[in-house]
Amino acid sequence: MEDYYKQVLSAGERLISLIALALDLEENFFHDVGAFNPPNGFLRLLHYPGELSSSNEEIYGASAHSDYGMITLLATDGVGGLQVCKEKLKKPHVWEDVQHISGAFIVNIGDMMERWTNCLFRSTLHRVMPRGQERYSVTSCSCLTIHLLIKPLVIKALRSN
Repeated sequence: MEDYYKQVLSAGERLISLIALALDLEENFFHDVGAFNPPNGFLRLLHYPGELSSSNEEIYGASAHSDYGMITLLATDGVGGLQVCKEKLKKPHVWEDVQHISGAFIVNIGDMMERWTNCLFRSTLHRVMPRGQERYSVTSCSCLTIHLLIKPLVIKALRSN
């Protein structure tokens, strides 16, 4: 488990470097400002039960939320249920099922990345709905060190709009 954690944390840092390049920043921008000094990520093993008692209320495996870190990498067992809302500021929310791709991670942008990129990269509003069978997933969140002050970046792509 420790090896998996180190590898997925490394993959997250590489993805964050790609985000820096997409923002027309230096590839190591987030590393150079101390975002990962020390690394502050976590790994969660999640289990959603298959059979749920019936009621008149809508039942969630996980209610609608966004992750607070920079990015989250999610590995699933292929059982559906994960849904995203692409337009989180519009009401009512429109939910779309996330399709499973064998061997791939699902990547969620977190609230911290949204703030840092001045909303250019939006955090992913998501939820898990029961599908009548057990569901397992592993989440790995790349968070920032607690010693870093985050302010929205002035990004060239934003100035040209």
